[in-house]
Amino acid sequence: MKKNHVFMHRSLLALPSWLLVSFAFGVTQVRADDRFNVQALEIEHPGGPVDVSQFSRAGGQTPGIYRVDVWVNDMLKGRQDVTFIALKDQTLSPLFTPAEWQTLGLKTGSIAALRHWPAQKPVEDFATLMPGVVGHFDFSHQKLLITIPQELLDTLARGAVSPELWDEGAPALLLNYNLSGARTWQNAGGSDQNQFLSLRSGANWGGWRLRNYSTWRYSRNIDGQSQQDWDSAYSFLQRDVPVIKGQFIAGESTTPADIFDSFAFRGVQLFSDDNMLPDSLRGFAPVIRGIARSNAQVTIKQSGIVIYQTYVPPGAFSINDLYPTSASGDLDITIRESNGEERHFTQAFSAIPIMQREGRLKYALTLGKYRAYQYGGDEPGFVQGSLIYGLGYGVTLFGGSQMAENYHAANAGMGSMMGDLGSVSLDTTFADSQLTDNHNAGGQAYRLQYAKSVAATGSTLSLAGIRYRGDFYHFSDASNGRQDESNGQPYGRQRGQFRLNLTQTLNHGEWGSLSLSYYQQKYTQTRQRSFGFSYNVNIASIDYALSLTDSQSVDGQNDRQIAFNISIPLSRWLPNARATASMNSAQNGPAFYQTGINGTLLEDNNLSYAVSEGYGSDGQGNSGSASLNYLGSAAQLSGGYNYNQTSHQLNYGWQGAVVGHPHGVTFSQPLMSDVSAIAIVRAPGAAGVKLQNNTGVYTDWRGYAVVNYLSPYKRTRVALDTTSLDENIDIDDNVLSVVPTSGAVVMASFTTRAGSRLLLTLTYNGQPVPFGAEAFVAGDERNRAIVGDNGQVYLSGLAQQGNIQVIWRGGQCQAPFTLQNTQKVTVFQSASVCQ
Repeated sequence: MKKNHVFMHRSLLALPSWLLVSFAFGVTQVRADDRFNVQALEIEHPGGPVDVSQFSRAGGQTPGIYRVDVWVNDMLKGRQDVTFIALKDQTLSPLFTPAEWQTLGLKTGSIAALRHWPAQKPVEDFATLMPGVVGHFDFSHQKLLITIPQELLDTLARGAVSPELWDEGAPALLLNYNLSGARTWQNAGGSDQNQFLSLRSGANWGGWRLRNYSTWRYSRNIDGQSQQDWDSAYSFLQRDVPVIKGQFIAGESTTPADIFDSFAFRGVQLFSDDNMLPDSLRGFAPVIRGIARSNAQVTIKQSGIVIYQTYVPPGAFSINDLYPTSASGDLDITIRESNGEERHFTQAFSAIPIMQREGRLKYALTLGKYRAYQYGGDEPGFVQGSLIYGLGYGVTLFGGSQMAENYHAANAGMGSMMGDLGSVSLDTTFADSQLTDNHNAGGQAYRLQYAKSVAATGSTLSLAGIRYRGDFYHFSDASNGRQDESNGQPYGRQRGQFRLNLTQTLNHGEWGSLSLSYYQQKYTQTRQRSFGFSYNVNIASIDYALSLTDSQSVDGQNDRQIAFNISIPLSRWLPNARATASMNSAQNGPAFYQTGINGTLLEDNNLSYAVSEGYGSDGQGNSGSASLNYLGSAAQLSGGYNYNQTSHQLNYGWQGAVVGHPHGVTFSQPLMSDVSAIAIVRAPGAAGVKLQNNTGVYTDWRGYAVVNYLSPYKRTRVALDTTSLDENIDIDDNVLSVVPTSGAVVMASFTTRAGSRLLLTLTYNGQPVPFGAEAFVAGDERNRAIVGDNGQVYLSGLAQQGNIQVIWRGGQCQAPFTLQNTQKVTVFQSASVCQ
C-alpha cells in the first residue's frame, strides 16, 4: 500500500551511510537556526543540483497529505490524513473546513469570520481568522498539536459526536431475506416438508426510513395435504428528530415497556432515543461530587479497575459523564492533590433499569389504535404518554397515563439509590376499565423493584414484585375482552407476580460462578412457578456446566430436569475445535446422552460445523446430527442432517440482504435489524479485499461491500485489510470514519488507484533530477513523491503510459513513461529524460 509522503522508506534508503554523517559534520555552527552544507549532498554526483530548501529550516517540510495523530489541548482525537499547506514562512499549516474544525471541538459559531463561511470550504490561514487557536506540526513524531482557548472549546461529553456530523446516508432500497426449510422422512413410510420465508424490506430517502416485515409459510403433511399463507406483520415510517434527541414513527409498532406493559399499535409515536446520547451519558451512573484543595487528579475505580480519570481545578467539582460499566458496584474515588496528598472515599452504586442520570428526561407519546392479536378483536383508539426524569443524588421520578374510550390508567413512581443498601423503586398504577358487557372494573397495581451488588463478594441480587388489588386490568387485557372473574380460563385473573435473580462469583471467578432464579405468577385460583439453578466453571481450559430446573404450570403439571455439559478444547489436534459431552434427564421422562465435536474452519473462521451422536433411554434409541454453516460476503448458508429412532431429516437455510444504492446493487450478509445502520464500502477496482473486524466480508468484483453492525450516532471505523490488496492496486487511506443515523446507508468511499508500480530514474540536462524535488503524475496531483538519490522516484497506481511532472526551486520539467504489459513484474524499473 502506498502512502503519501512516506517516501523516506523508499527513496532515502538508497542514500549511502556516509551521507548521514555529512549532515552531522556539515553543521557550521551551533545556533537556534541550525544549518548544514548542502554541497555535501552533491559529492556523489558533481554538478547535480540538490534542492532541500523546503527542509532547511525548522518546521520546513513539503506540503501535502500526512497521516498524523491529532491532539487538541493534550487530548488525542484520533489518527487521520490531514492536508498541509505551506505558509509564507514555509512552515506547514493544517487545512481544515469549518465542519472539520467543529469535530475537533471548536465553537465555530463563536468566531465572527466563520459564521458565514461555507461549511465545506477549507480555512487556509486559520491563525489569522481564529485568534488564540494554535497549531504545531511535530513532523518527527507525525503529530498535529492544536491548542484551542477554553472559551472557544465546545464542552461535549466524552464520546459525543456533534449532530452536524450525523450522516443520514444515501437513498437506498433494502431487502433482508431468510429462507429455511426441512423435509422429514418417517421410517414407517411417508414424508412431510415445510418452508419459511421472511422478508424485511425498506427504503431510505434523506432521514426517512420506510420498513415492512412479511412472512410466507408452506407445509405439507404426511398425507399430502398442503397449506400456505402470506402475512404482512407490520409496516412503518420512521425518522429521527435530533433537536429533541428522539424518534418519530408512523405505522405499526409497539409501545415502550418501561412503565406500562408493551403492546402492538397502529398509529404514531414520538419517543426519546438513548442511542443519540454518547456512551458516557447513557444508562445510569451517579454524579460524583467532591472538593479539591488544589489542581488535583481524580481517579474512579470499580472492582479494582480504573474507569475514569480527570483533572479538576481547586474548589467543588462534579463528574456526570461516567460510563455505565455495570448495573451496580461500589465506586472508589481518589483525589490526588498537587502536593501528592491523597484522599479516598467510597460511593455505593446500584441501579434498576428505569433509573436515569441526573438531568436526563426520557419521554414517549403514542396515539393510535390497539392492534389485537386475535382476528376480529376489539381495537380501541388510545393515547399513552410517559415521562422519566433523573433528579439529583440518585433519585428518579417517573409516571405516565393511558386514555381510551373505555379505559383510563395513571402511574406514578420513584426510584432511588440507598447507598450500601442498594437501589429501589416503587410505583403504583390506578386503572378503570369498562368491559364489553358494560361491567365497570377498577383496581390498582403496586410494583417494587430492588437491586444490590457487593463487589467484594461478587454477589448481585435483583428482585421485582407486583401486587394487584381489586379488578385491575392492563390495557391489552381489557381490549382483548376479558370480562369476568375466570376470563374463560380455569385459573382466573392475575393477582401477583414475583421475580428473583441472584448471581455469585466464587473466589473472583477462579472457582466458577453460580446463578439462581425464581419466578412466580399468582392467579385467583392457581399459580405457576419456575426455579432455576446453574453452576459454571473452567478448569484447565475445560468448561463444566451443571443446571437444574423445576417448574409448575398453571394446570398443576410439574417438570424437573437436570443437565450436565462438558466442553474440551482440541487445539492440539484440531484448531478452533471442541469436543462436547452432555446429559439431560427429566423426572418423568427419558434421559438423553450426547457426544460431539464442533468448531470453525477456513482462514476467517467463517465455516462452522458440528457433529453429534446420542442415545435416549426408555426406548428412545440412537440419534445423531451433522450441520454446516458458511458465512460469506453475500449470504449465509446452512445445511444439516439429523435422525432418530423413528425418522430422519434434511434441513437448509439461506439468509442475506440486497442493497440498492446510487452506485448499483450490492449483496450482503443478513442485516441486524429493521433500522440497523450499514455502510457501503466503495473501493473501485479493488476486488476481493477483506474488511477488518468483519468475518467473511470481502469486496465484490466491483470493489463494493456492505459493513453491518454500525453504531448509530457514534463514530465508527471502517477499515480495509491492505494485505489482501492486489499488487496493481494502491489505496491512499485504508481507514475511514462514519457517523450514521439510525437505519442509514452511508457511503464509505476509499480512493483507489489501479495501476502499476514504477521506480523511475530521471535525468535533466544530462544530470539526475535534483535531490528533494517533488514529482507527481500529470492529472493526478495526489499521486506524488519526493525524488531521492541519483534522480530516482517511486510511484504507484500508474496507467500504461503518462507523464511525470517534476518541480524544484528554480526549475521544473516533465518526463514521459511507458510500461510494457508483457512484463510480469511487481515493480517496473525504467529511465526517462525530463524536459
